[in-house]
Amino acid sequence: MKLGNSLSQRQTQKLVMTSDLRQSIELLSMSTLELSDKIQNELLENPLLDEVGLDEKQKMPELFSIEEVKRLEKLSHEKSTDVNWQESYSLEGPKSYNQEASDRNQKYIESSSRGISLEEHLLAQLRLIDITKREYDMGEFLISMIDDHGFIKEDLSILASEMKFPELKLRKVLSFIQELDPIGIGARNIQETLLIQAKILFPENDILHTLIKEYFNDLEKVDYKKIAKTLHVTEDDVSQLARLIKKLEPYPANLFQGKRIDYVVPDVVVKQVGSEFNIFINDEWLPKLSIQGEYKELLNTKLPPAEKEYFQTKYSSAQWLIRSIQQRRQTLQRVVSSIIDFQIEFFRGGITNVRPLTLKEVAEKLSLHESTISRITTNKYIQTTWGIYELKWFFSSGVKSTEGGMESSKKIHELIRNLVKDEDEQNPLSDQDIVDLMEKKGIEIARRTVAKYRKVLKILPSNQRKRISNLKG
Repeated sequence: MKLGNSLSQRQTQKLVMTSDLRQSIELLSMSTLELSDKIQNELLENPLLDEVGLDEKQKMPELFSIEEVKRLEKLSHEKSTDVNWQESYSLEGPKSYNQEASDRNQKYIESSSRGISLEEHLLAQLRLIDITKREYDMGEFLISMIDDHGFIKEDLSILASEMKFPELKLRKVLSFIQELDPIGIGARNIQETLLIQAKILFPENDILHTLIKEYFNDLEKVDYKKIAKTLHVTEDDVSQLARLIKKLEPYPANLFQGKRIDYVVPDVVVKQVGSEFNIFINDEWLPKLSIQGEYKELLNTKLPPAEKEYFQTKYSSAQWLIRSIQQRRQTLQRVVSSIIDFQIEFFRGGITNVRPLTLKEVAEKLSLHESTISRITTNKYIQTTWGIYELKWFFSSGVKSTEGGMESSKKIHELIRNLVKDEDEQNPLSDQDIVDLMEKKGIEIARRTVAKYRKVLKILPSNQRKRISNLKG
């Protein structure tokens, strides 16, 4: 075999992910609020970027609490005004603003009462307990470990070792904290916090304590017959104890509302005018960017190589950012328009008219890649006549109908939810009953599919729903 060196040419193709291309892709998946933060950072870092219309007051969009988005089925998203909706909004942005409403929204957010945090609330109580400075330091550390639900899930032995605290002393301080308001704070889990609350609120009820401590899983399954047999009590006794447990708080931190409300800003607003649907891309309040003229002129002058390269890099970055923002806007408008075309019956009649839809269908219609559709629908909310939804909500799998077509799983979810909501609580619908009712509506669905959807919707089986109904009585 002959070995040697030689030179040869070979032509290949490969995709190089430049920083600018990466930035353009990242912008697609950003919400309007995230994009606003991105633009503000770029304005600080890139001296060539300038904000247009700094003297003009920008309109704050209407804000909706995340809790409202989850809770409300229907929102009135447009207040009555003398100005026609079509004249106020267009794909290019609004031609007129309601500055009074804008100022009112901004003032509301800025004046939202912060209140004190749960941590501050607990520390204030801890100071009133007769403990040493060392014990207070331990308590302060433990309180800092409490999560949003009110639990300390870390192993106490490990925490004691890491912080060089005596473990027995640390557990003693934790027991003090668990008796503070809200009761049961700092427990490891739901079972432990319920047991702590039961011992404090019902100190004489030993059977109740035993029930929570040793039969918690059976309680979750509403298996009162098994519990009654083991404890040598009647099922009615177990039912009465279960009523007491339902009065306790599984997540003690929920009893203390010290946090400010998070808000959702709809990225897109869709309004029906006659038989047409108008789209408003809700980004008119974002900073409008341009490149400063004096810097562009500076690039045409003779500069030291290092400065020339710096300004050329910043100039290219500014150009790319402005183009990327505009491309993001156009892509969002095209995708929303396509979703409306596919889901036209939903926009006309509501959630029970939503149809199965895949990213591929929209991608093929718009001649875009599926990943582009996925990114542009990520972290985006759309405001419709029927409420506010994430754009990804409109994509769902299908279930076969008796006529050979397909029905959206979202529609099936809603039908199951409504059937259970309207059922006779004393004679709740079984999964087979739901299958039969669905068939009457022209939808073929297996009993195991109903069970799966029921679990997704967090709906208990019929026998457990009946037991809970009896508890209410």
